[in-house]
Amino acid sequence: MQPEDKSVEILPAGVSFLICTYNSVSRIGETLNRLAQQVVKPGIPWEVILVDNACTDGTSEQAEAHWKQLGTTIPLRLYKEPRPGKNFAVKLAFSQARYQYACIVDDDNRLAPDYLQIGFDLLESNPRVAIVGGQNVGSFEVPPPSWFPLFQANYAVGVPIYKAGKNVQPLPDGNIGANILWGAGMFVRLKLWRELEHLNFKSLFAGRQGTKTLTAGEDDELCYVAQLLGYEVWYCSSLKLEHYMTANRLTTDYRNRLYYSPVWAASRLGAYRSALMKRDAEQSTPTLNLIKDFLYMSWGAFRQILSLRYAKALLTNDIMILMSSKQQIMTVINYVMNFADIIDYYKIVEEFKSKVKYILRK
Repeated sequence: MQPEDKSVEILPAGVSFLICTYNSVSRIGETLNRLAQQVVKPGIPWEVILVDNACTDGTSEQAEAHWKQLGTTIPLRLYKEPRPGKNFAVKLAFSQARYQYACIVDDDNRLAPDYLQIGFDLLESNPRVAIVGGQNVGSFEVPPPSWFPLFQANYAVGVPIYKAGKNVQPLPDGNIGANILWGAGMFVRLKLWRELEHLNFKSLFAGRQGTKTLTAGEDDELCYVAQLLGYEVWYCSSLKLEHYMTANRLTTDYRNRLYYSPVWAASRLGAYRSALMKRDAEQSTPTLNLIKDFLYMSWGAFRQILSLRYAKALLTNDIMILMSSKQQIMTVINYVMNFADIIDYYKIVEEFKSKVKYILRK
């Protein structure tokens, strides 16, 4: 299907499910089954948009045939994005959405039957909310390993979490402040996306590229950018989906790659967190802010490895503490090795923030 130009169209209230997929022929069927089972009040239109992101296994053909077998009257529209990287596919999917609200559905997500209705109602009744997300339950091709509960947050399973001082807490319902949601199943108001296009927003991320790299971050970035534009981002515990994991994702090698992948996203996301902080404008420049953030982060990392807690972890082989400490040190090293590039990230985000402030004042 050829993309349509929707840059100036006023969209009706409804939901566009956006599936951006890479080689998911073995799992796309159940994802579509759960979408077809959505229970929706009469009069709410919706659709499914599937973007084949450089697939080589016939995913889109399988999806089209499976959707026809389901016999639903809801349209499934297929597009192809040959450039690897989720961000490219997401852009194409958003550009083709025909309704005011989009829901980003990964090809391993299995939504509860009331998912659409809950998200639609929340966005309809809260016009300042641009993004809504929920909680995920893990489902598995094989029994999960004993270590999985410790690492489930890295797999986007459970309730999204945030740091409260030294502790990690589950997000409460409602406005999450300067925090982030799981990207899987995230609702996005199309108005936000259109505003970003109007502002000529350029993502700092290329998005995860199939199995080549596990470094992502575009979902977190979208949460931060929405807040820079003055919107609210909400968590809703009633939104529930299953996050299906194949056996190859439950190996220690994959787990470790996934756990350390935020190292390379940290500097870019750090630029957004810095921009969201209330700092004295007269004593704040991108370079100075980066130096402050780097020193604070470095002190935390080195304090961790010099702590009694870390010494005990070495003796008892406490894998969670050891890996957490290693991740912190890797992040510090990445900042040092790429300091010039990271300064550019901070400058780009601060320039975008200034642009938004100028437009909002007009």
